[in-house]
Amino acid sequence: MTALGLSALAAGLSACGSGGGSTDGGAKTLQLVLSGDTNQGGAFAAAAAKYKEATGITIEVVDVPTADITTKLKNAATANDLPALARVTSVDPLWVNQLQDLTDIAKSHGISENFLQESPDGIIPAIPSDLTAVGLFVNKSLFEKAGVAFPTEIDKAWTWDEFIAAVTEVREKAGAKYGVVMDRSGHRLRAMMYEFGSTAFAKEGDKYAADDKAVETLEYFAKINDDKTMPKSVWLSGEDGNAMFKSGQVAAYYSGSWQVADFNKNIKDFEWMSVPLPKQPVNATNLGGGFMVAFKDTGADEEAKKFIDWFYDDANYTEFAQLGGYIPAKDLKVEYQFQQPSFDLYQKQIAENDAKGDNAIKRVVMEAYAEAPFSGDPLREETVKMLSGSQDAKTTVENIVKLYNGA
Repeated sequence: MTALGLSALAAGLSACGSGGGSTDGGAKTLQLVLSGDTNQGGAFAAAAAKYKEATGITIEVVDVPTADITTKLKNAATANDLPALARVTSVDPLWVNQLQDLTDIAKSHGISENFLQESPDGIIPAIPSDLTAVGLFVNKSLFEKAGVAFPTEIDKAWTWDEFIAAVTEVREKAGAKYGVVMDRSGHRLRAMMYEFGSTAFAKEGDKYAADDKAVETLEYFAKINDDKTMPKSVWLSGEDGNAMFKSGQVAAYYSGSWQVADFNKNIKDFEWMSVPLPKQPVNATNLGGGFMVAFKDTGADEEAKKFIDWFYDDANYTEFAQLGGYIPAKDLKVEYQFQQPSFDLYQKQIAENDAKGDNAIKRVVMEAYAEAPFSGDPLREETVKMLSGSQDAKTTVENIVKLYNGA
């Protein structure tokens, strides 16, 4: 937790009793609630410190555990005690109508239209603070020990069949325990569906829909979950794929850009690389990331928007991306402090993304306004049932569609 976050927690959320803004000796203080800043190099805390130096206004960074931020903001909304600012990875239907309009800020700073979603009443309630993308890592040391090549350029990406053949050869020749591990997440599996040519349950009209490629993807996924190519324990028992890859026992890891900073710091026993995702036949990824939001009627509405406006200034936003290892949501040339080739590859993967489904960034905002928003992760939960043997791929897809549509 950042020093700023500790200060905020010591004061308690009562500091935002008038809506997230307080006055101390004439100087304004705003709370920014988020999670994960400490793990990403304290980039938000650094931005807050720089902003105070420039303006005299304190941004108290409240860094809460990822598992707790949803509940914390729900409770704050229920108690009419929301902070001035938050950085979130999902937009909650409970407080979506309490967000300020950030349209002018988004337009003036050149945020890509691909990542901006209007609400039904025509405002932009959230701006991406950063982008993430599903991606692939290889244990370079194991590949070299086995004498197996791997692609480094997207235009030379392997197919899924070629990829599985390669990691199988590495497992057999280099003594790896498994070929590949994938995070237990519908977000990651959705990227695989895109690569197989599925729309991955995109909406047709006002209903989510399935296609045959989704069934094909799940059949393929079930086939490689054989405790050799892919460990069953991750999806069926919740074993940590990140820890498994870092142990050096797995040839490849299907995860995403958010792992780069961790691997750069913590993998010491082998060489690793970011490499292009497989395609079957589509070159695709799945996007994610965080969103900056400012809440209404906090007593610090204009001050909150001023901070967001300052945050997206090119110089400030570039510095933020560099420090935290973040991919920006606008066209900036960022010289990262580590793993530049990895970030270059991810940015190219995003730019050349040919996924056929819904825009994943826009979908986060759209779902918050849905008349009957679904809960949980139906894609993950139903896939676990399939892998446990209780249903086939076709039934799994049918159940996912029903759950997405509120059945």
